[in-house]
Amino acid sequence: MQKQIRTGSKTTALGLVTNGSGARKCTSWIERFVEGTGHLESPALFRKWSAIAAIAAVLEQKVWVVSGSTALYPNVYVMLVAHPGVGKTRSVRAVKRYYLELPEHRLAPTSMSAAALVDALSKSKRSFVRQPNNVMHDYNTMAIMADEFGAFIHKHDDEIIAMLSAFYDADQYGQDRRGNDIRVRIKSPQINMLVGSTPSNLMKFMPETAWEQGFTSRIMFVFSDERFIGDDFANHVVGMDKDLDHDLKTINGLHGQFQVTEDYKAKVNHWRSIGEPPVPNHPKLIHYATRRRVHLYKLSMVASVDRSDSLWLTTEDFDRAINWMVEAESAMPDIFKAGAGNADSAAIEEIYHFVLTADRKKWGVPEHKIMGFAKERLPINSLDRIMNVMIGTGKLILHGTDRASGVRYFKAVLPEVDIDGDLV
Repeated sequence: MQKQIRTGSKTTALGLVTNGSGARKCTSWIERFVEGTGHLESPALFRKWSAIAAIAAVLEQKVWVVSGSTALYPNVYVMLVAHPGVGKTRSVRAVKRYYLELPEHRLAPTSMSAAALVDALSKSKRSFVRQPNNVMHDYNTMAIMADEFGAFIHKHDDEIIAMLSAFYDADQYGQDRRGNDIRVRIKSPQINMLVGSTPSNLMKFMPETAWEQGFTSRIMFVFSDERFIGDDFANHVVGMDKDLDHDLKTINGLHGQFQVTEDYKAKVNHWRSIGEPPVPNHPKLIHYATRRRVHLYKLSMVASVDRSDSLWLTTEDFDRAINWMVEAESAMPDIFKAGAGNADSAAIEEIYHFVLTADRKKWGVPEHKIMGFAKERLPINSLDRIMNVMIGTGKLILHGTDRASGVRYFKAVLPEVDIDGDLV
């Protein structure tokens, strides 16, 4: 039976004395943020992952879980991927407002070279006394919150990519500057990252070889093509949610080692024994798949802190973390489809040609056949949108509906030509 932890108490039922205030205003910071930003015309998935990234950025290295003999910290790299206008920027900026309210936040500059990144991180120091051994822990940390990844890093650079990989793992970093005698040594450097990107820019930035290296395996790619049409003139609550502000500052005060319940260990061990399903099988995600357990532990820590100050990992945290991870992973392959050139316009032309040539008896083409053809070229959650675009622009028309089955049949509309042979 899972032992219960009393949220908001200085002492948990498991006997751990916590350092949180126990005065949370929200049951869940993440869920409250998602609910409170529903007017932003940004996918709920993006707002959820922005909130996850914000909590991770706040926790820095003040909390950790021991995996094997290594301290694992809850920092994450999150990239929101979508076509322009979907709402990446709105999600990042909304959560950044709360992060900037923290005392002595560590926000990275928007645009950086490799040298500038090292210099900024070397100046961003933290220290606190770890209990119960009363040992001073020194580390360096920064949070990258950029609307566009390409604005932060202008081109793929092996040096800065190697740095970001190292800073994810919080290993000691050293660098000798070329052309002079300057040596930079950073103790336990760490980066948290929340950035946006379009699929096409991501594919341009990340060459084929990049997907075989460690940097991309450290990123949670979160893709959505959901578009919302809101009321521009509706009255929305403007300003900060005071309860969210209060609770993020409370979370900022947490520090200590996570303990792990036996039930959590059992769930992890069972998941590992059956092959860690569902495993992403896209060729570009092979190396990402090897790091899923690390992602799970990091997200579990975020889930635990989101619900209480207890610093215990329970089965509830396992379930939430793996659900977050699998939800994001299920759409990751769609990024590569969407990033292959101008995916929408190219797919529309292919679908149009398919309907035109498949309509051999001039009865039209059944909708399920069109969808079957389209899903091989587009993300699944884009199919209805593209179909509506083609109907709305007159490329496809509804020819009829089978009364018995309800199946709709569509025809491709031939372009009109004037007497001189020019398209009308």
